[in-house]
Amino acid sequence: MNKRPNIIQVAILGKHSHGGTLRGGLPEIIETVWVSFTVLYVCTGNLCRSPMAELLFRGWADPQGDVTVSSAGTKALVGHGIDHSSAAALGQLGIDPTQHRARQFEPWMAAYSDLILTAAREHRDVVMTALPSVYKRTFTMKEFARLVGDVPAAEPRAIVAAAGARRGHAKPVKPEEDDVADPYRGAIKHAKSIVEEITETVYITLATLGLAAERWGYTPPVRENRSARPAPY
Repeated sequence: MNKRPNIIQVAILGKHSHGGTLRGGLPEIIETVWVSFTVLYVCTGNLCRSPMAELLFRGWADPQGDVTVSSAGTKALVGHGIDHSSAAALGQLGIDPTQHRARQFEPWMAAYSDLILTAAREHRDVVMTALPSVYKRTFTMKEFARLVGDVPAAEPRAIVAAAGARRGHAKPVKPEEDDVADPYRGAIKHAKSIVEEITETVYITLATLGLAAERWGYTPPVRENRSARPAPY
């Protein structure tokens, strides 16, 4: 299997330790870590939606799976912890978000990712404008979940390619239906509803890619009449 070097962690070390970058704007690589599949989540501040998705993905991925996940923000509040309400909503799922620190999105992060998932169309546009070559593997979280709904089992990169090929052919939806709203500084109730939306996309993503831990086998969440959002817990 062809593998792509994951330089997310070691690139940060290289920039902070030596300040060097390679030609083309890629950070200096101190050590190369090989992984089979790399996922990047992107939102605005890297304080709510993308870290929610990152932490949910990491918590529910197969621990034996050869996959890595990270997140970043297009206008990140670099170094800040996760938003209070978002942290509380994640805590109700038994996920500890206290180690998260926001970081700024840079094009090299997308270049070394096999799948880029954004909170909304505006973030998808930022990523694709910064690096047009990643168009076929960049989607909003909801868009990707929608496009891979009935894709046959395959190697993760093949599934991403299939999702890209379905653009323009899948049943159309209202553009805003592919976005996840920003819960930043909102009530915990709002943050919880956003976690529920993201939970569904993460479940579908992991299950379709074949990367979900066995104990988190995907079951479509039951939607209650009082809300259009899933209630996974």
